[in-house]
Formats: sequence, structure tokens, C-alpha cells
Amino acid sequence: MRRKLTLTVLGLTALAGCGTPPKGIEILVNTVPPGASCALIRAGQPIGTAEPTPAIAIVPIDPAPVLVQCRRPGFQEATAVLPARGVGPGWTYAITDHPASDYQSAVTLVMTPGLAALLPPR
Repeated sequence: MRRKLTLTVLGLTALAGCGTPPKGIEILVNTVPPGASCALIRAGQPIGTAEPTPAIAIVPIDPAPVLVQCRRPGFQEATAVLPARGVGPGWTYAITDHPASDYQSAVTLVMTPGLAALLPPR
């Protein structure tokens, strides 16, 4: 009986050590119309890109919000803020020693035509 318990504990310990924490979170960035170039920014520093849209950006795990900033010729710049959600101790905290954080998995930005695109040709 003691041997089975020891093997069970060793097996569970080995299994727990096999889990690697995720290095980042995937965010699908889409624009209407598609084809924009988007930067993902946290605390004023670029942390990822998504281009041309629709595209997936992988951002490091952190509880701070992410700013999505998209540009496309002929259109005004479009931005969105993705606040972290689900922040707090949990399974990720047990593995990585820092709180878990997550963002919405997709964002769609509607791009408005720029003033030059609205003017009739001369």
C-alpha cells in the first residue's frame, strides 16, 4: 500500500512539472474593411502586430490593458482598449507564481474613411 501511494505521489509530481505555462495570449484582430496594419501596445511599448487584418497577434501575459491601434491608407486611425479580465490567483498562479490574466479573444475595429477619400476628385 505504501509503495502505491509513493508511486502515485511521484507520478502526480512529474505530471505537474510537465505543464508549461503559456508564453502569450492570442488575440484575433479584425478591421472593417480588412487589410489594415495594427500595433498592440501596453504601457506605451509595442508588444505585438497584426497585419494585414484579419490577423492573430500573440501578446505576453500581463494584467495591464492592451491598446490596439490600426492604420490603413485612406482611412482614419482606429483604436480599441482591451482590459485584462479574470485577473487573480488560479491554476496559472500555481504554475507560474504570477496572477492569471486574459483578454477578449477577438476585436473588430470599424475604420472610417479619411477626409481625402470623401472629397470628389478634381
